[in-house]
Amino acid sequence: MSSGLLNVILLVPVFLFSLCFHEFAHAWMAVKRGDPTPQLLGRLSMHPMAHADILGTLILPTLAIYTGAPFFGWAKPVPVDIRNLKYGRRDFALIAAAGPLANLILAALTTVFLYFLVRVPMQNSITETLQTFSLVSIQVNLMLAFFNLLPLAPLDGFNVIQGCVPQRVAIMLSKTSQFSGIILIVLLLTGSFKYLSIPVQLTFRFLLNLIG
Repeated sequence: MSSGLLNVILLVPVFLFSLCFHEFAHAWMAVKRGDPTPQLLGRLSMHPMAHADILGTLILPTLAIYTGAPFFGWAKPVPVDIRNLKYGRRDFALIAAAGPLANLILAALTTVFLYFLVRVPMQNSITETLQTFSLVSIQVNLMLAFFNLLPLAPLDGFNVIQGCVPQRVAIMLSKTSQFSGIILIVLLLTGSFKYLSIPVQLTFRFLLNLIG
């Protein structure tokens, strides 16, 4: 089996698991901060169907595989009732940040796993496949983290900013959210998403250098 085909085969389960963990982190943080809404709606789950979004989970990742574009995606936003949060917008920013942070944690844990894999005395097809799996997992989780940190609604970066700036600024920013979808489409059609791969690759190389 070619390495390219193996990467694609591993990409789908890694992406689904990472995306579900991302959304689970949002739901878990929301519940911890006082809002039971995600749990009541079945979002405190690792099941893919609880989080799947037609465009972000299926269509765009599929296009990325076939076109060679940077691999990215998203799931249905976790519903949060800010009225249930003790510290309102501050807690909402924490909930938004939990998703990308979860992906960065997965990337770090996979790096540790890869560190021990490359030091296995006798390499075989199983350890080589696990190494490929680890490399794919690190890249996918870094891409999910950095993509979702873009300051465009409804991505997490926008919600983090909304929760950190003064309320009057947050209100002004919310009026610009209607253009976010158009901006995302323009970025996709013009190939500008390739620039998103720059911080991903820099972080990826940094993690590999730690392995030695």
